[in-house]
Amino acid sequence: MNRANILKQLQKCADGFKVNTLYWTHDVLTPEENDLRNYPAPWIKKTIEMLKIMNAKTVVEIGSTRMELTQKCLNYYENCYTMTPAEAPACCQDGHSTYFWANEGFETYTVDVDERCDRVLKSQYEHHLKKPLPDNLHICIEDGIQFLHNFPGKIDFLFLDGWDKGRHEYAENHLRAYEAAKDKLSDIHLISIDDTDFNTKAAGKDKFLTPKLIDDGYLKLLWGRQIVFYKM
Repeated sequence: MNRANILKQLQKCADGFKVNTLYWTHDVLTPEENDLRNYPAPWIKKTIEMLKIMNAKTVVEIGSTRMELTQKCLNYYENCYTMTPAEAPACCQDGHSTYFWANEGFETYTVDVDERCDRVLKSQYEHHLKKPLPDNLHICIEDGIQFLHNFPGKIDFLFLDGWDKGRHEYAENHLRAYEAAKDKLSDIHLISIDDTDFNTKAAGKDKFLTPKLIDDGYLKLLWGRQIVFYKM
């Protein structure tokens, strides 16, 4: 399939995304506001649909899952296009993205500096899913930017969800991660950034990255809680 046909199919897939986003005009959310915030699942599910169109193989995720996934989370994910945030398990605000990339068969590299992520991922397979850690899931406890500098292969999908909003240089570090990955990205690839639902001066994790990607010729396919870009 040539690039023009892939783009046409990706745009058609994205056009079917009907989830409305609640944007925030202040940076620190109360627990009650966080419960009302859009959950990542619809964006993750739609991104996977697009990755399948591209026949993607390799996913690199900067910022690993931090909360264990349960059967209730899987039930919510299956119905997330129609369910409201109020109907979702609270832990699903984390997204559980690592599981979903790996479950679709992508060669998944998840990277985080927090060693607890390694324990959480292994525990969810052992205690909730009752199956072994899949061979295509690679848990890497190290700095995300350094990992990208050293990554030896090509990346079909780069998911940037590290450096929590409000942390020192959180937005700058997401831009640095992209710069570190640029020469590792496949000719046809997607880039997604989480926590992009803030209309504030501090903005979300994409504050500096979105303008850079647009300057570099990327097309925005999805936006809201997450932004997904395709290289034109």
